[in-house]
This record gives sequence, C-alpha cells and structure tokens, in this order.
Amino acid sequence: MSEKDCEALLSKARSYESQATGTVAGQEYIEKAADKLREAGDCYFKLKNYEKALNCYTEAYKHHKKINYTVSAAMDSERMARCYQNLGKKVEFEKLMQEAAATYADQGEKMSMAGNLVSAALLYSDSAMAYKALSNYDSFKNCFELAAQNYSEYAEILLEERDYGYAAANLSWAAMCSFAISNFDDAAKKADRALELCSKNNIKDENYDVAALSKAICSRDSSKSRQLFDRIKDNFSESEIKIVNQCLENLR
Repeated sequence: MSEKDCEALLSKARSYESQATGTVAGQEYIEKAADKLREAGDCYFKLKNYEKALNCYTEAYKHHKKINYTVSAAMDSERMARCYQNLGKKVEFEKLMQEAAATYADQGEKMSMAGNLVSAALLYSDSAMAYKALSNYDSFKNCFELAAQNYSEYAEILLEERDYGYAAANLSWAAMCSFAISNFDDAAKKADRALELCSKNNIKDENYDVAALSKAICSRDSSKSRQLFDRIKDNFSESEIKIVNQCLENLR
C-alpha cells in the first residue's frame, strides 16, 4: 500500500461527499464517504502517517455522528485514539479511547436486551479491548465475561432449534472470550462441547474450523492455533480478529 492508494481512497470519499444532499439518498452518500474516509485513514495509519490518518478518522467520525451511526463513530473514535497514542498525546488518547469503550459497552447492552446476542457479544469484546488499552483490567474482564455470556446464551437457543453447526461456532467464540481473560477451565469446557457437537452431527464446514481453532487455543497449542487462524482469518470480522489475537497473546 502506497501514498497514492491512500490518496485514491480520499478522492473517492470526496466524490461521495459531493453527491450528498438533504435527501435519504444523501445520507447514503454521507455513509459511503465516512466509510471511505476511514479506509483512507487505515491506509495512512499503515504508512505511519498518523497526522493524515487522524484527519481522515476525524472527518469520518463527524459524518458518522451526523447520521447517528453510533457504533461506526465509536470505531472512528478508537482509531483517532490510536493516532494520538502514536503521536505521544496521552490525554487525547485516553479521552477518545474511553469514549469508544463506553459506547461499545452501552450499545452491547442495548443489543443484548433486544435479543441480538451475537452483535452484543462482539460489541462487548470491542469494549473489552478498548478498556485493556486504557489499562482498565476490571472493565476488560467484565466486558469479555459479558461477551462470553451472550455467545453462550445464543448457542443454547440454537441448540433448541437444532442448528448444531452455528451453536458450535457460538460456543467456540464463548470459549475464546473466556480464554482471553484467563478463565481457562470454562473455556476448555465450551471448546470441548463445541467439537463434540461437530463430531456428533458430522459438521465439517466453517463452523468446525472455528471449533477447531478454539480447541487448539484452549489446548495451548500455539503453533496449531496460529496455523488455523492464518488459514481462516479472512472470514472473520475485525472484532473477531481482536478476540483471537488476545487469545494468542495469552499463549505467549
């Protein structure tokens, strides 16, 4: 990735901005502009051009706030915080990371109450990692516990519906959330149960891959865990990748 790639993304964002109006369609273009600005920010960040990355993230944040995309704005806030961290600005870093952490947790609670348990789990895990960046380890642990709880609850619902593959995957993610905060016994039990579901129901798809990964992690097989993760991580969301990376950190 080069400076030209970043500039191309920024140019595309400007194009979307120029198409935005006060109509519903205009909001769609604002969303597209914001997302493209974040991509440009990610590009500059990888090149360690933190000032330009910060400018892109800040604009994305404003756009997402304008259209009330609360979680997207929190993602921008977290990225802005990382820029300030690399620029040595501790106060700004802590303020924005705290905003992201609190927003993720608040939205996670709302999703959980609405019954959207997987989204809740992912938001709680995002909050956990943001709190870790702030060295707030009590909140880090609490949020990962809530993530594991939501994954587990959804797994039980899926079992009642006889969706054994997806139930196994959710148990696996619950296991990894528990492992992330060193609840090793609980994590191992969930990982074993997930693999047992796959075995009994002849599940060999992507749900099995997640179960195999959680088992390797809970077995503390660092080499196998990394091999499996490298093979399947392209199928994971940004939030899921954070969970696995935290588990892998615990294997060191």
